[in-house]
Amino acid sequence: MNVMQTKDRLVGEISKCNEVKGIAQTGDINAILVPGKSDIDLFVLCTEIPEKKERERIYASFAGEYSECTMNVCNGGMWGYGDILVIDEIEVMPMYFTVKEMTEYLEETLQGKHLGMTGGFYPTGRLSSVETIHILYEEDSVWSEMKAMVKKYPPELFHKLFQYHISRVLNEEDLGRAILRKEVLFYHQVLENSLDHLLQALYALNHTYFPSRKRIEGYIRKFENKPEHCYDRLLRILELAAYSDTIEESVKELELLAGEIEKASFLLISPV
Repeated sequence: MNVMQTKDRLVGEISKCNEVKGIAQTGDINAILVPGKSDIDLFVLCTEIPEKKERERIYASFAGEYSECTMNVCNGGMWGYGDILVIDEIEVMPMYFTVKEMTEYLEETLQGKHLGMTGGFYPTGRLSSVETIHILYEEDSVWSEMKAMVKKYPPELFHKLFQYHISRVLNEEDLGRAILRKEVLFYHQVLENSLDHLLQALYALNHTYFPSRKRIEGYIRKFENKPEHCYDRLLRILELAAYSDTIEESVKELELLAGEIEKASFLLISPV
């Protein structure tokens, strides 16, 4: 059994649904899949979400090719209506969205109406996914038009993102408490929030949608607009955060880095 061949045939069967208008795959389509660790995410655009029975009927035709089938892992919201099929120990997850809701969310995010993380979900992560998504099937250029929409890089969005996040990097009250208490685990909680805002500000400075913490070193190494030795300094902040007697030094490094990123923004924040 070959998971990629099964996936391609699954895409073909799903595309036959009258409601389905486009199917695309996120991530690196050529990535090496590791059984038990890798997954394949399929974004399925529909006029209406196919009923559970209709989806079960499609999956049933592949019954001999998957070891598990779990329905309605997601029931609307950020990840649509999702099902999981385990094929060759690889999770293949079709996620169904209506064209209307996907378009509206992308438009709102591009307008800067969704700036902060919601329940572990980054709104700009959806923009990043659509920007780089691999189209497997579409009618009426539905996916192509969405990809074109997010590639316009509205200057106002990056300005809003930068201002929103850079202003939240340094929570003086909590950072002060961390220095005073010298409690490593408390500081890690505070630092996690600070780094999250710092990274999103840095990405906005470089006109890049923040997707997640994955492959972050590669992104930062390629950025043109950043403090000197930026990635290594981030690691240094983390290193100093591991011990109670170096928490204050870690905070000072964080403040310096945030200050340099903010200073760089005075000259930049308009897309290339």
